[in-house]
Amino acid sequence: MPFSKNIIGKGFIAKSLFKIVHYIRQSGYIVYAAGISNSQIKSENQLRREINLFEKFRKGYSKKKIIYISTADVTNNLKNKSKYVRNKVKIEKIIKKNFKNYLIIRIPQIIGKSSNKKTLINFFYNRINENKKIKIFVNVYRNILDIDDVIKMVKVIVNNKKIKKKVITLSNKYSLKPIQIIKILEKKLKKKANYHLLKTKKQKWDLSFNKNIKYFEKAKINFNKKYFIQAINKYY
Repeated sequence: MPFSKNIIGKGFIAKSLFKIVHYIRQSGYIVYAAGISNSQIKSENQLRREINLFEKFRKGYSKKKIIYISTADVTNNLKNKSKYVRNKVKIEKIIKKNFKNYLIIRIPQIIGKSSNKKTLINFFYNRINENKKIKIFVNVYRNILDIDDVIKMVKVIVNNKKIKKKVITLSNKYSLKPIQIIKILEKKLKKKANYHLLKTKKQKWDLSFNKNIKYFEKAKINFNKKYFIQAINKYY
């Protein structure tokens, strides 16, 4: 079921986008923000259902202007082989083949008031709070955006009539190691985390920040090294 005529989806991102539904409606876009919210998904039935639902949407909306909310992990070599990301790639290919006027907006990890316990920050926060063990990879990075900043950037993008048939990656200028996130959450909760450090192969992740900096600047978003701490204090 669509959240509105111009926003398809009923999850955290779809509901957040409703704040700018007036601008989305004016632009003529339909935003497809539906799909699987658990990036650790294994169920073949749910993965197939996600594709089938999008194919059903495509048949009715292929002549419309659409924005698809995808994941920045498409270019992350440690994540892009997951079933969750592969499904996003399949949908991106369907869009490029069948839609004449589209935008694909890839987003990284999001921080905000979400009831989804599977998001990275909610997961870490709850594990520390419940004194449960956490596995932390020491040689990787996570990129985190405040949902309010995502909405600001989407507003800038839909208001620009010259942008079409593009893939845009939204990202924070500064990425964090998981251990840095844990340490910040420890201070917030005033509790020590029970974590185990692990190594993985070298991470390669092209977020193209400089390529897309014009959208961040127009949205007047200030990225600094306190960005994540400020977001934690805002939502937790």
